[in-house]
Amino acid sequence: MSFILEKNLASLQLRDVALTRLLKLRPSSSSEYEMGSARNGMPIVRHQGVWLHSTYDPHKEAVSLTGSATSNTLTVLGCGLGYHLQALAAAGKGGTFIEPSLECFRLALEHIDFTKVLENFRPLVGISLDTIRRAHRDTLSGEILVHPPSLRTNSPYFGHLADFAHALKAVRKGGLRILLINPLAGGSLPAARHSASALRQSGHEVEVFASETFASGMEWADCFTQTGHRKQFLSGLVSLLTEGIELRAREFEPDLVIALAQAPLHHPTLGRLQQMGIPTAFWFVEDFRVLPYWRDVAAGYSYFFTIQQGELSTELRQCGVQNFSYLPPAAALEVHSPLSMNDTDRREFGSPLSFVGAGYHNRLRFFRALADQQFKIWGSGWPQTPPLGTLVQKGGQRVASETCVKIFNASTINLNLHSSTSHEGIDPRGDFINPRTFEIAACEAFQLVDQRSHLNDLFTEEELVTYGDLPELRDKIDHYLTNSEQRLAIARKGRNRVVAEHTYQSRMEELLALMVCAFPQIADKAEGRRLRQQTHRENLAELPGMEPLLSQIPSGNSLDLENISSVITQGDKPFNRTERIFLMLRDIQTAVKGN
Repeated sequence: MSFILEKNLASLQLRDVALTRLLKLRPSSSSEYEMGSARNGMPIVRHQGVWLHSTYDPHKEAVSLTGSATSNTLTVLGCGLGYHLQALAAAGKGGTFIEPSLECFRLALEHIDFTKVLENFRPLVGISLDTIRRAHRDTLSGEILVHPPSLRTNSPYFGHLADFAHALKAVRKGGLRILLINPLAGGSLPAARHSASALRQSGHEVEVFASETFASGMEWADCFTQTGHRKQFLSGLVSLLTEGIELRAREFEPDLVIALAQAPLHHPTLGRLQQMGIPTAFWFVEDFRVLPYWRDVAAGYSYFFTIQQGELSTELRQCGVQNFSYLPPAAALEVHSPLSMNDTDRREFGSPLSFVGAGYHNRLRFFRALADQQFKIWGSGWPQTPPLGTLVQKGGQRVASETCVKIFNASTINLNLHSSTSHEGIDPRGDFINPRTFEIAACEAFQLVDQRSHLNDLFTEEELVTYGDLPELRDKIDHYLTNSEQRLAIARKGRNRVVAEHTYQSRMEELLALMVCAFPQIADKAEGRRLRQQTHRENLAELPGMEPLLSQIPSGNSLDLENISSVITQGDKPFNRTERIFLMLRDIQTAVKGN
């Protein structure tokens, strides 16, 4: 190992131990990068036929490039051999630099003194776009400096990050008008409600189409004894709902529509929404292997978000879906949080080992081997006969979200086994993470979860404990029941990870930024409305008595008659002349709508 590489790795070790370990395992030679020398003798590198630095004077070029940086803290896209990073560090600037290639970064450490750079800049190297957007999104919210040669040789990566950073700034201004379509029923309904709440908390205007209101009508369809009649009735009901969604969109004029799994939207309606200039997003929070209806709807949406990658991504491309991204589930911190529980609740809901969820085939088989444990099972679909029947609580009733949170908090170990309809235990192809994983962690509760692909992208081993088979699970149950300090430390770190990265606010911000990347008119509409709103506010402020009213309405909120009137009617003070005029106009508007 050369002296300069050894020196640089020692500096990197202070910044990022894991990255240092990876780089030490990399070979010194590279098949993708070709080293050369500039005319002044400085080392330079070529990638895909493009020299990443000046072939005459890399240092002079670097100083010229970095002169455009106005902030002292910025994010640099592209590393090359790092001459521009050296120039920035010498000028007293710092922040983060992002480079997808471990090979390129190792070459930089082999040839350039990076000690000052690593003192000033945090390296994000060899990290996927998904992880950058999820775990390091805030690094994209400030000033961005793009290294042009890196962009030319890897435009899919750096171009996307630059576009995403621009979109993120637009989304964080708030003010988007969003129509959110709830599913008729099912496990995605809580996700839809949490998504709407998160969007509102982020300053967006959200109209919810509550499809679940008609769930009783779907259940009433069971009264039809002939299958053909039942299907005809259900099809008619869904058609009615999808027409209602279109009518609401015409009235509300949203910037975009977001629908969750099981939302009642037909292809013709999706097409008409797009003709109206309204992009549509679908968050498919289901297992694509179990519920294949996605094949019938995916191509109709402007953007398709999934909780699975790999095989599903391949199939989406084959179905002609162009815009799709991975968006895992999340937790709602206002619901899923640590609780201070009294002794009564702790006795009722607590146990050394617990499970919350439906009695799927693999769980029925797997949990029989745990019948000797002090084990409580909560949820529906479980047998009422031994050996599991004696463990099932409340007669196998469905468990409300509030009760789930109590169980998570009161249990010493929360068992988490992802569902499968065809396996005897752990699904070896398990490639999605269920909401329960995030919700238990958000409660700062300890869990043992079955091994899943992509789980390591979301939590570290210090934040979440996994098991691969029944013997390993039993060993870990015994271990963690008797090691409370270790158990509590892991649970605390798990919650910290959820708070930092896995909330519905984070997921919705990522979804919106990706939508704005693909459809910039979403942000343009919001910005135009924001400017008109500001002009409207300034004009209203000139009216006598309006200044106190306007100060009570947040700047991002619409200054319509309903919002103004709601402020006027607060309290029991007498109305002035201006306030009486607004109330009169509101009454006229209400009367017109009523007719």
